[in-house]
Amino acid sequence: MGRRVGLLAFLIPVAGATAIWTAQILRQVFWPGADGSHPACRGGIVALDQAVRRARLAAAADTGGERSALDLFRRSLFPEWQSRVALDESCKADPSALQALADLDALRYAEEHAVRYEASALAKQRRRSDAIRREFAGHTGF
Repeated sequence: MGRRVGLLAFLIPVAGATAIWTAQILRQVFWPGADGSHPACRGGIVALDQAVRRARLAAAADTGGERSALDLFRRSLFPEWQSRVALDESCKADPSALQALADLDALRYAEEHAVRYEASALAKQRRRSDAIRREFAGHTGF
């Protein structure tokens, strides 16, 4: 009788905890954000926006030409934009968040296009400006 009571005293908490943890894992895997709010959704949107702003500034400072500026722009989007696809799932219960994601996608591609345009138009002028600065750096007559 004592063995059975001891076995039950051990098995009930272990089985109960295992069942609770299993239910939590299954809910997260198969029904993420089922409660309508997912903290990663809105935070992820803010992170994507910040990454686009950071990438735009990095590309604007580049003087290497279109290819260099575009490469720098794309590298500056990471790591935030690596998780972009996961945000569709995280935000699926929030229509305004889904709209914000679509707007950020459009902004990213518009900024990328602007980087291409600006880089090709401004790279030559920026290189000339660097050359002028080097040439006239010692003169203080300005």
